[in-house]
Amino acid sequence: MAEICVPGAAKLKDGDKKTISVNQTEILFIHHGGRLIATQPKCPHAGAPLEEGAICHGRLVCPWHTGTFELPSGELAEPPAMEGLKTYPVRKDRTGVFVELSGRPAADSRKVKTPAHRDNRAFVLVGGGAASAMAATTLRQEGFKGKIVVIDPVVDEPLDRTQLTKQALSGEVPVAKARLGSSWKLGVERIQRSILAISSKRRQVCLDNGKVLQFDAALVATGGIPQRLDIPGAEDALTIRHSEDVRKVLRVAKKGSRVVVIGTSFIGMEAASALLERGAKVTVVGEEELPFAKQFGERVAHSILALHKRRGVKFLLGATVISSAAKKVTAAKDGKKHSFPADCILMGVGIKPNLHFEHDLPMAEDGGIQVDESLRAAPRVWVAGDIATVSGTRIEHWRLAQQHGMRAGRQMLGSRRGFHGVPFFWTLQFGKEIKYLGHATDWDEIVYQGDVKKLKFLAFYVKGGRVLAVVSCDREQETAMLAEMMREHPTIRAVRALLRSRKR
Repeated sequence: MAEICVPGAAKLKDGDKKTISVNQTEILFIHHGGRLIATQPKCPHAGAPLEEGAICHGRLVCPWHTGTFELPSGELAEPPAMEGLKTYPVRKDRTGVFVELSGRPAADSRKVKTPAHRDNRAFVLVGGGAASAMAATTLRQEGFKGKIVVIDPVVDEPLDRTQLTKQALSGEVPVAKARLGSSWKLGVERIQRSILAISSKRRQVCLDNGKVLQFDAALVATGGIPQRLDIPGAEDALTIRHSEDVRKVLRVAKKGSRVVVIGTSFIGMEAASALLERGAKVTVVGEEELPFAKQFGERVAHSILALHKRRGVKFLLGATVISSAAKKVTAAKDGKKHSFPADCILMGVGIKPNLHFEHDLPMAEDGGIQVDESLRAAPRVWVAGDIATVSGTRIEHWRLAQQHGMRAGRQMLGSRRGFHGVPFFWTLQFGKEIKYLGHATDWDEIVYQGDVKKLKFLAFYVKGGRVLAVVSCDREQETAMLAEMMREHPTIRAVRALLRSRKR
């Protein structure tokens, strides 16, 4: 295809990004490292405008959910995107900048070919969620041509689980569209069953129909199970884990209906936000006096609670729920009982590792399976996602499960590089997207930039002079830039210097 001159691209200076329409095709031009790069302008995950992202350490970071792409190739470096960026041949000379609109598929997707099964190995992925989907994609992208078998009893996996209590529950996105890409168009065999046991010594998985599968390598990523309080009526309360769970909620949580949310977890508070936006009357009952104080600190937590109250959510906090039976929730606080009639009772009190099968893998004290940074639990068996306790820490993040899946897929093919990704999650409540980078269970101080009350801020959680975590809201470019920097556990001084350099 003939080259097309793009006059606007010639003016870009090093570090500049600009989306330009070339013959009705939108192309993002990036001046980086002394050269011009041309890519698709939107992130493959959720369509975020990459022009608003950040460039750090030779990578382009999505401004919405920190999907990360190598420059200049466009190859995927970090999820939640499951493929890299389409790139365009670009040339610059004395007369101007020229681009070919034919474009090239992303470097990682160019590797993917329908396997011819010349490789006799069989890899089994137990669980069909985010970790397995990313592992299967990575295996094919890395050239694995053997057999991949995914075992999961739920037909709708893999899901973009982050949408279930956000856009799907609010009605912004149809439940049926809360899917996780097209990762299974990769010559993957799916078995819709549960497993009874996995043996690393025998290298086999036993299914609930009596069938036994042998494997050369296995990934165990069975995710979590919603917990229920030990109270009367708990078995009748609704929980959210799969798309059918959302459909059940929507059948009863209609406009004007009374919804009681038990628990102030992220799922519980996101559901409260989404259902109130649908027109339901929402009451949240929880044990915590201040939701999210343990994760974000009191200052940020107060602002989130204030947002909910302004929008009309009712709360009974610092209370103990004693019953959810007979279409009402009864709780006790300060010696008094409080009852709330409910057309819909939704329980969001956390999850527990889904390990309801026999196995010979090492258990951790927190109920997960113990692995090191390689994610290996036993010879030829890796563990990822909600059930993985990595070097003593278990984190229940959907995007982190994808990061685990990418690393485990490479490990299964012989890579010896451990997992060193930066955990990241986001919560959407009444249109405010609060993002969390890193992981901090305690800190010496919290350093703030911006206005926390107006939910336009950055908060840095510092211990021993190092930034362990960052919480942000409405500060997308800075968060994208910090996503790469947080790999190094930077000092607060280094973080401040980076943010100052961006302003210049």
